[in-house]
Amino acid sequence: FVDLFRTARGWVSQQEGQPWGKGPELKLTPEGWVASLEPGQYATTLMMTHGGHLPGKYVCLYEGEGQLDFQGNGKAVSSTSGRIEVEVGTGSTLMLHLRKTNPNNPVRNIRFLMPGTENTYEKEPFYEGFLQRTGQFQVIRFMDWMNTNNSKIVTWEDRPRPSDATQTRKGVCLEWMIALCNKLRVHPWFCMPHLADDGYVRAFAMQVQRDLDPELRVYVEYSNEVWNGQFEQARYAQKQGKALNLATNDYQAQLFYHSLRSVQIFRIWEEVFGSKDRLVRVLGSQSANPWVSEQVMNFWDAWKHADAIAIAPYFGGELGNPKKAEEVAQLTLEQVFERCEASIRENEKKTREQVQKAKARNLVVIAYEGGQHLVGHGGAENNERLMQLFHEANRHPRMKDLYLKDLQSWQDAGGGL
Repeated sequence: FVDLFRTARGWVSQQEGQPWGKGPELKLTPEGWVASLEPGQYATTLMMTHGGHLPGKYVCLYEGEGQLDFQGNGKAVSSTSGRIEVEVGTGSTLMLHLRKTNPNNPVRNIRFLMPGTENTYEKEPFYEGFLQRTGQFQVIRFMDWMNTNNSKIVTWEDRPRPSDATQTRKGVCLEWMIALCNKLRVHPWFCMPHLADDGYVRAFAMQVQRDLDPELRVYVEYSNEVWNGQFEQARYAQKQGKALNLATNDYQAQLFYHSLRSVQIFRIWEEVFGSKDRLVRVLGSQSANPWVSEQVMNFWDAWKHADAIAIAPYFGGELGNPKKAEEVAQLTLEQVFERCEASIRENEKKTREQVQKAKARNLVVIAYEGGQHLVGHGGAENNERLMQLFHEANRHPRMKDLYLKDLQSWQDAGGGL
């Protein structure tokens, strides 16, 4: 967004003279604005935490009565009621402090606008560089924008809205996702929250059917990586699957619930759209384990109600294993690339098996994530030598060659999108 406040972090309560974040609980409006402050209390939010922003003169607009000031990578250079000009440098995070707010007319509707966008931000809300980069793709999967992993959303009333203080508290609202796809003419891929009830799913589908360009298709998936135990949605699916006696084996019960709930969600979308013609109904699975795909596709013939099974064929992930961290840290770059190539070859075998199983059920295999997975985990991320090696590998020209090989092997194996 050209309005950087949309991606600001949540408010942090501060108390004068106390360490960071030690203020009393903040009173917030339903939209997430600070409703009032106690004596000596102030609120802070962090902006520009992703880096890569443009230096220059930004404009902060707001409604209500109060006092705002800036710290870090920006300095207020002029101020009038409801409007502050801020000179931003090339550094990192910028902090906005709300020092005072009138509880009868609190500071709200804060906008922090990129240079030159004050007169255009309402009609052109997205940064042009972002549009140019994102517009190269056919499909945008909104898993992260929807805060899909470990989502707390249950009902339509819980959803994020355009009027929210930021688009980070609950995720980005559907209105902005639809606007982006219409602007770029790219197909959206939506991940329905794992706790979402039928009313949420129906209302979501109705808004998409009403507002999305009718020439665009819609990819629909139940949550994200329901097979992956590190996520709350996986644990929830296992609990539900066991409660419904879908299987005696805990993991199968988890996978079968994914199949069951996916088909229920697909049917709601089909009812709202009047057919399945514009829908790509996606079942999620594990790239390295074709058995998982079989379980998900076969339960109650879920494959008959779907169009695709989606996997994430990363390569090189085994190099970040904490048990091998010291050994891998001693490798040369050449050896790292050799192991990555071996990983790509192994992926191709698995993908061929996935495609074979999917084709037998009239489904296509698509990828929702992929690419290099050179990162330590389980403690290995703290091995400085290992991480430096991975950084060097990522910056090396051969990484491009690996990506081209990876994409080619995906195509050779029969992979789709």
